[in-house]
Amino acid sequence: MKRLFCLLGLVLFLLPLAGCKGTIDANLDSQFTLAPGQSAYLNSEKMYVKFIGITQDSRCATGVECIRAGDVSFSIEISQNGVKSPATLTITGGQNSSMAFVSQTYTLTASVTPYPTAGKTIKKGDYRLLLSVNKSGQ
Repeated sequence: MKRLFCLLGLVLFLLPLAGCKGTIDANLDSQFTLAPGQSAYLNSEKMYVKFIGITQDSRCATGVECIRAGDVSFSIEISQNGVKSPATLTITGGQNSSMAFVSQTYTLTASVTPYPTAGKTIKKGDYRLLLSVNKSGQ
């Protein structure tokens, strides 16, 4: 019986951690943050947006003098009505840069954190995609 309670306690402790890489609920016109491998579900649009990960990061690190600001590219996958649309997008510019991707229906505005710092390596799992989805023309 004691083992059963210990096992139950362990399961209840670990259960909230299981959803860390899963799907979060998000809203149209509101910013949300995704970790690599994580998805957001926009219920009003019946749409999933998944942050696959960073494909390259050549942004000029803080504390370094560079000729150009550099880029960061990331992969996402948008799923709606059973159709999956993968995309690789690039943000050009220095710190606090963002980009907007405009389709016929939606505008996605994105930025990537953390920003590189001289002498520090960013692990793939430490990146975050800050994203908002809006109806185009609004």
